[in-house]
Amino acid sequence: MNELTGVCAALASLTALTAWARAVPTRAWGDGAAAAPTSLRSWAVALGTLALQALAATAAAGLAAGLALVVAAWMVLGWLLVLAMNQWPAASLRWSRRLGALGATGCGLALAWQLLRAWGAAP
Repeated sequence: MNELTGVCAALASLTALTAWARAVPTRAWGDGAAAAPTSLRSWAVALGTLALQALAATAAAGLAAGLALVVAAWMVLGWLLVLAMNQWPAASLRWSRRLGALGATGCGLALAWQLLRAWGAAP
């Protein structure tokens, strides 16, 4: 279960990275200067995703390992997303949204499982 939670915590960073890439003018996805509401929304998504990832990863692997996983996921997946955006813009947008949503959902389910275990409802 901990490995699956770690993978979900890593994939959840794609949610924030995709929102951020959509908010800034990029050659692949952007079509001009980012609007202020879009930029504020991307900040909110990034901070919310970071909190969700940190909670799920630290619940699965401990404080140091969980935070290291989150930082590494942002760095590596951000780099890979930029490479994919330049090569396959439409496919990278589509798949980064899907994988990010899958990771965020997995983080939410892992946190719910941890809460149920803490309250004694699950084995």
